Amino acid sequence: MGQYSILVNTCDKFEDCWDPFFKLFKFYWPDYSGTIYLNTEYKDYSFEGLNIVALKVCREKRDAHLVTWSECLNRALVSIDSDNILYLQEDYFLKDYVKNDIVTEFASLMSQNDIDCIHLTDQAVRGFKTSNFNNLLVMSKKDNYRICCQAALWKKSVLLQYLRCYESAWDFERFGSKRAAILKHTFLVVDNNWVKLNEFEIIPYVFTGVIRGKWYSEVIPLFDKHNIIINYGQRGFHEVKKEALKIRILRKITRIPLLIRTRIDLFNLIISSK
Repeated sequence: MGQYSILVNTCDKFEDCWDPFFKLFKFYWPDYSGTIYLNTEYKDYSFEGLNIVALKVCREKRDAHLVTWSECLNRALVSIDSDNILYLQEDYFLKDYVKNDIVTEFASLMSQNDIDCIHLTDQAVRGFKTSNFNNLLVMSKKDNYRICCQAALWKKSVLLQYLRCYESAWDFERFGSKRAAILKHTFLVVDNNWVKLNEFEIIPYVFTGVIRGKWYSEVIPLFDKHNIIINYGQRGFHEVKKEALKIRILRKITRIPLLIRTRIDLFNLIISSK
């Protein structure tokens, strides 16, 4: 049997997602009996019938504003005992039953073989060539989303290698994928001829329930079906809006130090990997 723990990555300002998430989790994943680590900043949380450990990585409220997304994730990972983790986020609301036997099988493969990450959806990355394992493809090193924050099984030690304390989630995906093109890790992804959105999904969930701090309208029928009451007005709903040119230019200017730091980091990785 594959041994793994679930990490639900979150922050305290998304606590309005926790009750809906775990109500749906309990309904659609009844055969999961392991530990669920909730990466809170300083708040505690529990849900009846589930073994949830609130990590409280910041301990005090005032610290939460000073710690980056990547640093919070780093602190969470080092406090988890499991070697393998299933990464989820608090707005990945389950909409159908999870294929627990497949997740367990893949976790076993990871424990017994040289596999560092298995992406479990067809919504982020694509396979490049066949692997030695049924229904799993090898990812191209040049894939722009070799590293992504959708549902995936990870070797904890490998995931830690890709984190940089100064990066946001979006930076982690973008620049982490560049690091993954240099580092020699094995990344697999489910065959998209097998796993297909709304046809066959291993972990069927909404991609994603909250976008830029606003509700994604797809959650409404799901929440209604399960009698989940939400004050949608508190967040409002996400609308696609084009940002003003001035804001886009300012963002690019403010990101220059990050880009320089990233280039230095990538250069050092190339040198050390030779």
